Amino acid sequence: MKNNAGFVGFDGTESKRTIFALHAVKQAAGIGGDINVLVRKPHARAVSMLRKMIRICGVRAYASSDEDRAKWESAGFKLEGGYREFFESSEFVMIGTPGDEELPYLKSGLEHGCFVALMGGAHRDELEKGLEEEGFQLTDDVRKDLRREFFFGLENYERFLKAKPKVVQCTSCNTTGLSRLAYAARPLGLCGMIGNIDRRHGDPHTVVRASPSAIQFGRGAGHQGADAGTIFKDVKFSIRASKVPTTIPHTNFLNLIFKGHPTPQDLVERLASTREVVVIPYQDAGGRRHEWTSEILEAFLSGFERPISPEIFELLVSDAIIPFELGDYTIMQTVSMVEQMSIAVPNHVEAYMLSCGYPAADVHETVDRAIGVVHGIWPDRLSI
Repeated sequence: MKNNAGFVGFDGTESKRTIFALHAVKQAAGIGGDINVLVRKPHARAVSMLRKMIRICGVRAYASSDEDRAKWESAGFKLEGGYREFFESSEFVMIGTPGDEELPYLKSGLEHGCFVALMGGAHRDELEKGLEEEGFQLTDDVRKDLRREFFFGLENYERFLKAKPKVVQCTSCNTTGLSRLAYAARPLGLCGMIGNIDRRHGDPHTVVRASPSAIQFGRGAGHQGADAGTIFKDVKFSIRASKVPTTIPHTNFLNLIFKGHPTPQDLVERLASTREVVVIPYQDAGGRRHEWTSEILEAFLSGFERPISPEIFELLVSDAIIPFELGDYTIMQTVSMVEQMSIAVPNHVEAYMLSCGYPAADVHETVDRAIGVVHGIWPDRLSI
């Protein structure tokens, strides 16, 4: 099997982590083909990252324009071609540009017959409208792809494999976190999820000095729950997304609503048995409490050798779960942590595997084993 993969926005926080993960998975699965990147301006971050990718993954670089190509070549890089050659040389293309910049790359990917994977921040309704306005002849199949549920391989890989789409949109970091929670908890009777996502955000420069640690809260429910709802249609989501002055991680305070009376221990067991989810004890066997997100991430990350730091593929969930019974329902208050730059990476790689037609029965273990994604209870009961 051979399938060339191309990345637009290769040095973005999620894309660069996906490239290293994809390289490992391709090797483990015996899938041939190149990893291509489309480069734009040679700023310092892009230059240093391309050097690393060439050294570790053997990536092949293509320039967005003749002007950019000349700058990269003057910096000592060998480029394989230009914009058109990038798409001609890539069967799979992942678009990881900043929001609202996806349209020209989606159009070029479709024109060249590529399988296109969008990241979580894209707006497919606007992209469909943009393609129409540019005179692109949308087929009925592509229209269906642009209106399909979000791709979350743990739940719907096989459905997508049967549908054979040409365009998929992967779940964003926080939607990935919500989806893993829902995937784990649904067998216990999960029927709803409400709460707040504290998204990491540095203090904005415009905040008045009397309030240096400002929090921006959304007016209504964010897109994360709505996006997860396209996947888990039997679960209702209403999730507010706020911005808080911290770096990593996103911290989710979510109330899981169950029909019936499961216990916190039932939920812990389900979480621990779910791929790419790790339960963090609030108090470990030695009596140490794990109640600060920074300490939890540092302690967890220190046990792994991964190409970029921080790089935590797993959803981390504290076992400090508060149950509340209300008639025939049980509400469990949970705290979970999303390392926003890495958590969606396994799903991105599975989108590539989908484009290869890789069997559903083997895909999750293949991906997790190749890049070392674990699940279970930290630190002693972890497995792949």
